[in-house]
Amino acid sequence: MKTELMEKIKQKILWEFERDGLPEGFPELPDIPAGRYTEQEFFDLEMKHMWPKVWLYAGRQEQVPEPGCYQVWDYSGPSIVIVRDEAGHLRAFLNESPNDAPLVPYTDVGADQSERPFDAPGHLFMQVRFPSYRLPEGRLKCQRKGWEYDLCGKLVSVPGGQVLENIPHADRQLTEYRCDVWGGFIFINRDTKAIPLVEWLGPVAEQMEQYQCEKLRMFSRATVLLRTNWKVAVEAFQEVYHFKHIHHHEGVVSLDQRGVTHAMFPHGHSRMVTPFAKRQQMAMGMSGPTDWSAADDALRDSLIGTGAGQIPTVREIVNGAVLTYSLFPNVTTPTSARGLPMLAAWPVGPAHTFFEWTSFVPDWGEDTPEVEKMRQVALDTPMTIMEEDVRNMEPMFMSLSSPGLPGLHLGYNERRLYNSAEVLDQIIGIERIPKHLRVKQLLDKFVEPE
Repeated sequence: MKTELMEKIKQKILWEFERDGLPEGFPELPDIPAGRYTEQEFFDLEMKHMWPKVWLYAGRQEQVPEPGCYQVWDYSGPSIVIVRDEAGHLRAFLNESPNDAPLVPYTDVGADQSERPFDAPGHLFMQVRFPSYRLPEGRLKCQRKGWEYDLCGKLVSVPGGQVLENIPHADRQLTEYRCDVWGGFIFINRDTKAIPLVEWLGPVAEQMEQYQCEKLRMFSRATVLLRTNWKVAVEAFQEVYHFKHIHHHEGVVSLDQRGVTHAMFPHGHSRMVTPFAKRQQMAMGMSGPTDWSAADDALRDSLIGTGAGQIPTVREIVNGAVLTYSLFPNVTTPTSARGLPMLAAWPVGPAHTFFEWTSFVPDWGEDTPEVEKMRQVALDTPMTIMEEDVRNMEPMFMSLSSPGLPGLHLGYNERRLYNSAEVLDQIIGIERIPKHLRVKQLLDKFVEPE
């Protein structure tokens, strides 16, 4: 992150503390219709017209380390097989041969069956091992007819005396989707006409270079099934109003929502910088909310834990405030100098969300008793925070489901939520959305191309 941008953010924080009104020209935000969270009709529009058209986080490249290795990913629609081909490139194929049979089991052989506890709402599953799987003989094989495809998705063998040339041309190639890597993170897009991933990420990609994401490793993962809509889960991490009510401990809160500053970027992505509260500032040796250079990282609360090594290239803003990025539509990462968690909310139905919290830290070498203690801290953190947030998310969804609450009222400091709703409508196609479920397009001129 450039020095001039950090200075700009400092000035914004100080202005937020002093302001006695809204910025000139900022509109009053209408209520977001509650039906966008609760109605099957709107959920179906999202599944058909939004999820297939956006870049989605799908794992880490080290999960598919060598040619012939694969992972199965099915969090936003059809089952997809991510494989590394002979040239070392990652590819994403529909996990289905042209004759409608899976290519690999929908659940990886040998995987822990409790990894996707859809039958146990509220149960937190924790994972610390991330195996890679290898295709037998380096081929993708139809589970029904035994047709075999190479790692580029081309049909290369058919059993039972069939002649390959007699197979219809349409059946000779697997359905392939866009697959790209940024900072070691795998992203998939089912839209073959989608813009390149880095262009989609925009300013976020450049600003997050300081974390050397390509050098991080998956450290721990916690997943849970929530009784709420996926947007409620995402939005819980896009504002800090709830923080002092939900995340206070013995009356003490570490963040000061009065100085929070937001930036909205193209394609629905955004950034939030939240200053520390005075007591936390004093503990960290800071003289004020923007005295970032004096901040002692070892004394701040971290969603990663304090045992991980520091990333040497992070700027002082990372220690002196909570710098959070949101990637549209469903990922939030509250970053730190010791790594970052990726918090992702995946749709299961209008009223259920599969939520995952994966921590990434600098390479720690071999697992040792000390590392295991550090990992336990990294797992305990999401357990604590998610337990507190669920107290807010699930009752909020119940309120949205009530006829007495027609919509979600938002203020200036929740404008990122409203902007996400605008972008969602744009991608779905405003004309496809029933009028009573649309949001007005109001915030385009406040989107920052920085």
